[in-house]
Amino acid sequence: MSKLVLDAIAADVAMLTRVVEPPTDPIGWGSDLSCGEDLTEGMDEVTGQRLLAEAVIRRLTTPRGSLPDVRSLDLRDRNYGLDLASYLNRGVTALEVRALATNVRSEVSKDDRLANVSVTVTPSPTGSSLAVELRITPRDSRLGPFSLVLAVTDAGVLVEELRGGR
Repeated sequence: MSKLVLDAIAADVAMLTRVVEPPTDPIGWGSDLSCGEDLTEGMDEVTGQRLLAEAVIRRLTTPRGSLPDVRSLDLRDRNYGLDLASYLNRGVTALEVRALATNVRSEVSKDDRLANVSVTVTPSPTGSSLAVELRITPRDSRLGPFSLVLAVTDAGVLVEELRGGR
């Protein structure tokens, strides 16, 4: 997209009037369409821990640098995403497994709605699947901590459990 068009868009955006004020502490994160894997037929909305859990799942199933929706404006976050499925079916050392847990934690911690994240990654003996458990504490204390257990297989990243979910 040309600089002229981008400048015109920026000028139009600058003239918009805010309809809703941004949230204040304690932080209200609002709602979003449920799209763990895809939008639901009923365009269901999620809030609270479920909203955060779905955001974590999207982050862990998106190959780094592949966000397509804003590519033409060159606004995409080139550092967003860590495709867990890409770690399957390859030999890894114990050090690489520990590093994967650190990489998952680093990626998920980029979400400013999360105060603390701990991660445990357990590979299957054959390397064909991973069990990933995340213990998440949101910044909004009203939501409370929760755990998200994922099974990473060739079929995709499956949610095994959301504990403490509200």
